[in-house]
Amino acid sequence: MLLARRNFLALTVGGLFAAACKPAPNPVPTNSKPKVLATISILADVAERLGAPDLEIVSLIGPDQTAHHRDPTPRELTGFNDISLLLHVGFKLEGWIDRLPESTGYRGPIIQASEGIDPILVEGRIPDPHTWQSFVGLRSYAETIVKVYVKLWPNLATRFKARLVTYLAELEAAEQAAVARLAQVRQGRRLIIVPHNSFRYLGREFGLEFRGISALSTGAQPSAQALAILLDEIKSADAAACFIEAEADKRLMEQIARESGAKLGGKLYTDSLSKPDGPAGTSIKMLAYNLATIAEALAT
Repeated sequence: MLLARRNFLALTVGGLFAAACKPAPNPVPTNSKPKVLATISILADVAERLGAPDLEIVSLIGPDQTAHHRDPTPRELTGFNDISLLLHVGFKLEGWIDRLPESTGYRGPIIQASEGIDPILVEGRIPDPHTWQSFVGLRSYAETIVKVYVKLWPNLATRFKARLVTYLAELEAAEQAAVARLAQVRQGRRLIIVPHNSFRYLGREFGLEFRGISALSTGAQPSAQALAILLDEIKSADAAACFIEAEADKRLMEQIARESGAKLGGKLYTDSLSKPDGPAGTSIKMLAYNLATIAEALAT
């Protein structure tokens, strides 16, 4: 079971750091499972599916917590002597990663899970870090993680590889189900309005166009002119829907839906999983839920 970071203060960000040259895993106490730290709950879920019960997986940022603008607290900068591996998303999501080695004693490996993924560049230069919002992204995470696991713990290689096969099969089944659901949606320009555009990779995979309200203005609310342009775009689309990420988004999205005629489609999960008993309690369930929610809104 994943342990949220706030409930695991002994495993602080000190373990996030690796020496820049020739890193080696930290010693693992005798008779204990190797511990793997993942920076966000989605990545931790993938790591756990592939590593548990042989490895203990902990998450720095737990379910229902944002992954953005989240620097480690001073209290989190101690400990980590028992962390054997750090997994992070990369593409500058965890901007503090490079600063941590000199602040801590961690000398284990730091692995970027998004390594090998073709990044989408925002404004032509900034890699979008939301690679987990795609089947390609989760598949790449899993393959990268297993390669590292096998290298670090070769005696468990058969188990890791078997779990990878199972995970990829489940991912493939979820992807095919999503393809089938979206095939029922009117073709053409399918426009999806969200508070923040965390879904570019999902859009690339499924031919969906996402627009983030936050990109329309530097303030809390878009200007009347920007909103009018957006409303015209929505009206010209073949299918359109608006979604929220948090309760605070609901009022503006209701306004946009009402004035444009778009469907108000409910909540999407962006930077983290839901609680385990929620609709997006695992990495695969998150993608399946988001796509099912999108397909249902666009089809009505």
